[in-house]
Amino acid sequence: MAFACLGFWACQPDQGSKDGAKNSGKPAITPGSSGVMPVTYFPTQLAKIGPGACRSCHPDTVHDWTDTHHALANRPVSPRLDDSAFVPTRSFVDAGITTKLSKQAGEFMIEVDELDGSRSSHELTGVLAYDPLRQYLAPIDNGSWQVTSAAYDPAKHEWFDVYGGQGRLPGEWGHWMGRGMNWNANCAACHMTDFQKNYDWQTDQYQSTWLQQGIACAQCHDGLEAHVIEAKVPGYVAPPSLKMNPQQVMENCASCHSRRGQLTADRFTAGDHYHDHYELSLPDQPGLYYADGQILDEDFVYGSFMMSRMGHAGLTCMDCHDPHTLKTIMPVNNNMLCMRCHESGLDNAPIIQPEAHSHHPAGSTGNRCVECHMPQTTYMMRDPRRDHGFLSPDPLLTKELGIPNACNTCHEDQSTDWAIEWSEKWYGGKLAVLPQRARARALAAAYAGEPDAYRAVLQLAAQEDIPAWQATYAGILGGWTHEPDVVNYLRSLMDSDSALVRSRVARSLGNSPQDMILMRGDDARTVRLAVAHSLVGRMPMEHDEIAEWLEFQQYNSDRPQNAFILADRLSALGGSPEEVRLLVDRAVSLDRQSAEVHLQAAVFYSRLGDTKLAEGSLLECLKLEPNYGQALYYLALLRAEEQDFAEAISLLKDVVAQDPGFERAWFNLALAYTKVGQWSEAKHALEQAPGLQNSPQWRQTMAVVLRALNQ
Repeated sequence: MAFACLGFWACQPDQGSKDGAKNSGKPAITPGSSGVMPVTYFPTQLAKIGPGACRSCHPDTVHDWTDTHHALANRPVSPRLDDSAFVPTRSFVDAGITTKLSKQAGEFMIEVDELDGSRSSHELTGVLAYDPLRQYLAPIDNGSWQVTSAAYDPAKHEWFDVYGGQGRLPGEWGHWMGRGMNWNANCAACHMTDFQKNYDWQTDQYQSTWLQQGIACAQCHDGLEAHVIEAKVPGYVAPPSLKMNPQQVMENCASCHSRRGQLTADRFTAGDHYHDHYELSLPDQPGLYYADGQILDEDFVYGSFMMSRMGHAGLTCMDCHDPHTLKTIMPVNNNMLCMRCHESGLDNAPIIQPEAHSHHPAGSTGNRCVECHMPQTTYMMRDPRRDHGFLSPDPLLTKELGIPNACNTCHEDQSTDWAIEWSEKWYGGKLAVLPQRARARALAAAYAGEPDAYRAVLQLAAQEDIPAWQATYAGILGGWTHEPDVVNYLRSLMDSDSALVRSRVARSLGNSPQDMILMRGDDARTVRLAVAHSLVGRMPMEHDEIAEWLEFQQYNSDRPQNAFILADRLSALGGSPEEVRLLVDRAVSLDRQSAEVHLQAAVFYSRLGDTKLAEGSLLECLKLEPNYGQALYYLALLRAEEQDFAEAISLLKDVVAQDPGFERAWFNLALAYTKVGQWSEAKHALEQAPGLQNSPQWRQTMAVVLRALNQ
């Protein structure tokens, strides 16, 4: 019954410059030395490869870029641009939280009266994004900036909260002063040029630097310094090495326009392989996408596009978007962009006549391709974004699984049954044979944990040719690796051409050391790290494998789950108890309002032999979630260790009342009953754990109970 023997819960996802030529030399300003948010830490280098250096040869391109969302992705506060948001003083209330925005003695300020009664005041020195909303950045004392959940809508000239109505509490991961809203860790890499987080996991300090605020030339083009110098020579011709192929361009876009885990310490450079630096999120993780693949959470385009038929056919971002203006290369309102391919059959696109296909008249909203196949979802209260999965509206899935459909999104006054009637009349045969419905039903069953859900997933997988969906199925099937058919399928994908597929296979087969050994040394870092995650601490590893894995975990250890994982593996690698405790303490400090974090911390503190801290963490967990069954179970084991069997019995009875199928809890309850001589109750409890009958412990305990009852 030892609490310290409980299994550790683990969850999936040296600093260096990604291009020494970009930020060579020491920064002109000491990182983190003040609340100032400089335009650059490397003014000399910026003069060599910034937009100013490019303008003489590329004036139109720089002009096109200047007022884009990329150029304005991040900037210092400015009286010219920001006074209108702060002068006169404004305030608003959301979910009981009062936020006041003002300008005092030339400084932009935010004051917040929190739900817990606390009040804080912070100077704001930076601005994140431009339109349709702007959030502001507050420097704090560990060298980082926090992103305000208070946002300014420049079109409506009003303030609002991007998490409207949620009422987030101080100490919560997603509170605006929590690490989930930390700019250095969550925003800067995609809002700055050549950003280096420079996080010290041992001191929890940031020494972040950047070449330029906003996304400028050097973020998307490599080798600029030599190019700028050589271009001044008469007769210069740009070498082919400067021009990336379409796949490289798309992967460069994907480095930001994707929901992903970051694998390296800001070392991605234009032209690099995406899967050497990032792990793409897919629908194998519930809660990110709807079961049919539509966007649900903030998924940032690339994952959806890779799951689409168009992405699989070889189209890339540049087929539709201008990289410098960020506009589409042709209009969408009159379908010209889509019909560029679907009118002529270019690149084998199916030929479509819009009015006949849409059953809506020309010029109407319903006849616009994007309204049906790229529906918008609004994030952060004001920011509508289009789905890039190019799925078909299917109202039947709305009725069955609650998945939204574009028909009812437009026809808000009509019922789902009305939409089903017309969609079946117009497209019934096509919708029935599309893989979309089968995927949605299979994934929904898998998300729900239905025991036989793997069968439908395997059927889909056998016919799937899109690697992103193969990877999704491989990831989901990790929950059924006790089934031989699943293991055989996963092993058949070990040599897939797709790093995305191989990485999901490695994660799903992670408990099979022989398979992990076969997958060692993969060309893609995302695969190697999935393998290392399974092997570290379990068998000898090469120095490079450990170093690569440690870089990943240390870089991300400003997130609770990574801090826990690093603590766990450092223990396995011989790390000191002090290092382990430091990481566990930090994980708790990063999300004090999470019951799950306190539960995990309790396991670690118990491992470290600190029963008092373990107990305290469990009590904090139960304060947040009084009926959390796993916490009640662990606390019961702790009370049993303390010989408080009456309390252990009471807690375990609550646990099995919540979850009658929790056989281990029934067995522990039986053990506790034996300690107080309640033999009939012990026998009954043992009988509720038939799955443990073959274990020596169960048989031995039952023998003791039966002898006692027969005396």
